Amino acid sequence: MNESTATLQLDILDDFTLRLKALVARAGSVSALAKKAGISHSGLLRYLGGGDPSRKVLVALAQAANVDLAWLATGHGEMTSGMPKQSLTLLPLYEGQAANDHAPPRLDPTTLTELAFCRFWLQRNGLDASHLKALIMPGDCMAPHFLPGDTLLIDITRKELADGQVFLLEDSGNLLLRRIQLEVGGRIRLVPDNPAYRAIDVDPASLAVVGGVVWSARLA
Repeated sequence: MNESTATLQLDILDDFTLRLKALVARAGSVSALAKKAGISHSGLLRYLGGGDPSRKVLVALAQAANVDLAWLATGHGEMTSGMPKQSLTLLPLYEGQAANDHAPPRLDPTTLTELAFCRFWLQRNGLDASHLKALIMPGDCMAPHFLPGDTLLIDITRKELADGQVFLLEDSGNLLLRRIQLEVGGRIRLVPDNPAYRAIDVDPASLAVVGGVVWSARLA
């Protein structure tokens, strides 16, 4: 490594260290930033001393201090830009594909990404982010009420099945969305809104309820 390269690397390191110190100042202390970002105090001190944080740690630090991730990682752009990070909350998101044209869509309940929602909008509509998971409708079994690509919010605290309401259920390691129909004798009928798919009569004791649909939206 030649002298100019070493100097350049030191400058980059020093710049990141200064940006990280700015985050500490915004948080109030090293301990406050570490706690808010969910990392150890010693780990944050290591980064302040020149350690190289992982991408996951960078994201956590940027979100904790409400600064732009690209600015924190590279120094380019504005320290804060766009919608304030604290106004957004990330909800677990199910995504999937319909099995085929004749089978209902099934989702892997362990495969989750994230989708951002406005925290103020959720609160205004009486929705608690800690109770919610999002779903991108993967097929047409619930058409025309829910179409492929629609975004749905599932309240995972809604476990009691209600007649006529739509619930996300787990069955044999997969997830399916169905309208509930209460039958005589305590039986439950799982009804797809699309008549091309078959309704199923089940014993309610066999069902694992993920939650009930509380909101949906689609592009015009």
